[in-house]
Amino acid sequence: MLTRPSLPSSLARRFALAAAGLAAGALLLTSLASWWLLTRQHEDAMHELAARERQFHAQTIGLNLTALATRMTEVASSTILSTGLVDRTGKEIYLLPFLAGIRQVNGIPIQVLFTDYAGGEIASNNAAFSAEQRAWMREKLTLGRPASEIFLRDERPELVAFSPLLYPSSTTPKGGLLYKIALNSLHSDEHMKLLWGPQFADERSKSNPVAVPAVFSALDFRIQGMSLLDSNRSLSPLYLPIFLLVLGLFIAVVIGGAHMASVLTRDLRKLQLFASHLVRDGLSQERAQTTDTEEVASLSSSINQMLDRLYEQRQALTREGEKLVDLADALKRADKRKDEFVAMLAHELRNPLAPIMTGADMLKLAAQDDPLIQRTGQIIGNQAKHMARIIDDLLDISRITRGQVTLKLETIDFATVVAVATEQIRPLIEASQHHLTVALPPGPLPVNGDHARLVQVTSNLLNNAAKYTPEGGYLELRVIIENGELRMTVGDNGSGIDPDLMPEIFDLFTQGERSSGRRQGGLGLGLALVKSLIQMHGGRVTADSPGIGKGSSFNVHLPCGRIEDLPPPVVAELPNASGRALKLHLVDDNVDAAQTLAMLLELDGFQVAVSFDGVSTLHRVNADKDSPAIFILDIGLPDMDGTELAQRLRGLPHLQSAKMIALTGYGQASDKARSLAAGFDYHLVKPVDYEQLKALLAEIQESLRAAA
Repeated sequence: MLTRPSLPSSLARRFALAAAGLAAGALLLTSLASWWLLTRQHEDAMHELAARERQFHAQTIGLNLTALATRMTEVASSTILSTGLVDRTGKEIYLLPFLAGIRQVNGIPIQVLFTDYAGGEIASNNAAFSAEQRAWMREKLTLGRPASEIFLRDERPELVAFSPLLYPSSTTPKGGLLYKIALNSLHSDEHMKLLWGPQFADERSKSNPVAVPAVFSALDFRIQGMSLLDSNRSLSPLYLPIFLLVLGLFIAVVIGGAHMASVLTRDLRKLQLFASHLVRDGLSQERAQTTDTEEVASLSSSINQMLDRLYEQRQALTREGEKLVDLADALKRADKRKDEFVAMLAHELRNPLAPIMTGADMLKLAAQDDPLIQRTGQIIGNQAKHMARIIDDLLDISRITRGQVTLKLETIDFATVVAVATEQIRPLIEASQHHLTVALPPGPLPVNGDHARLVQVTSNLLNNAAKYTPEGGYLELRVIIENGELRMTVGDNGSGIDPDLMPEIFDLFTQGERSSGRRQGGLGLGLALVKSLIQMHGGRVTADSPGIGKGSSFNVHLPCGRIEDLPPPVVAELPNASGRALKLHLVDDNVDAAQTLAMLLELDGFQVAVSFDGVSTLHRVNADKDSPAIFILDIGLPDMDGTELAQRLRGLPHLQSAKMIALTGYGQASDKARSLAAGFDYHLVKPVDYEQLKALLAEIQESLRAAA
């Protein structure tokens, strides 16, 4: 028997020596028993092939189902796509483009449906789910756990799965992700059959289980199939002595060959064990052992060099990953600081604007017979309103990009939108000596929208036209109804739009070339706001221009509403100075802003008390027996927060019916929500439009009169 020290160092020579030693016995064996061995081996090979084929199909289907579940879990937990569940802008920008691009996973056609928390459809990639499947989804949505089921549709099985939409800020599902695939798309071999459900005892040896993720484990998938050839032929020897001889030689050759194979392949088996350990436990600093077999030693050396390089690359990738994580954290912090800076910048800019605008209104009201003072007040007020509009546009863009803008949708008459917008832009048009033509069809113009936001859209388009039209130019606003759609066109004969700029005209910070004829500056926010707000209303906006110096036009398309849904017109009464003066208490730590607003209110017949901090306000109110009907409070007071002051005033018995108005430089939606939750009845943003404030006071006075 060969021993290890007597063997040559070359593995090839070892196998050559072993082959020569076994040739004689193998020759006799193969000549007498080859027919039997070949038959048995063929049968075993066919069964093994069938088993391997089943295993291959089971692994392929398992990988496809794992990829499917992993992909859908990533989609269900995506915080970017979640904006599409609550925000139309997020749906247009993120959700719908994503759904348009996801049609297959690993080449398997998939149908996807997003729903809200009640099971109502939000969006899909043209998915068709039956009523039975939707009912099953709503049942699983109440449980809030992933699930799967097999449904038969037109005798074709469909795999339907459900994933709840859970996000870090919530503990209950915000909606559901329903998806399905056709089971026949998972495999195409006619000899292999995909089964599910309870398994019978007689099929265990003829089927292989499919390894699937947890969401599909309850379905008990398995692959069943048979060999293409059935080899059940039994051995029928011609002569018993020949059979016994062949059997003896076979046993001797097998035993000797097994020992020789063990000796010859010892180094290879060590390398195989090392590879299995590496696959199981992952990459580490452990390396393959060197041997005295030339081929195996060379292979081990190559493997160790490869492992060294892989380990170095993994270390480098780990360091790069840590850098990327740090960079992502830094970007998040920078984005948060940017939002905080924008909000604080708006607050700090609005505070000085408030007394400027109020002072301008007071100048015009106090010196109505002095044209110079009237003109000065008009100029100051117009420029302050222009600056306030830039601040509002900047904040609106910040809120829209974060998905924090919510529309107050109702059926309104678009004619009122045009009237308010043209009145807002009239000072700029008159200052530029423009000729504005407004053409509206007769009768009401119902649309379903947010009145304030549509006014903002219309005034932005008029403002844009006025800025790019020289003095004495012509502006036109025309509204028509066609095919159930309202179309508003704002045109001018101004500087026009460069064709190269046209594709980017609605992008943020995009502006035409500044010229000496342009009346006002800007940040390039107006048209971007127009596009975003119109898309949130379910409409669209387009631009057109014959070229430079030939004017331009912008077309806004909105779906029409129903005339019968229009509310009856309401006429608000302004305070009557001839009656009993309405008593107000104004609290603001900005002395200039408080005093100018108080003087302006007094000129309009109101009785105004002024305080500059919370403590003095409480002392004064407790000592005053004639309680104010309305409090106008700044939020950022020096000694206590305005919300705390409002709550303490509400706690006084004689002020429980008083109206609280928050007047602050903080104007984001979250700021308004906090002030209303603290007990304020209204929330106004500095610099306040005095006409808006007077209208609000008239509304409050009317409600107090009705309650009395």
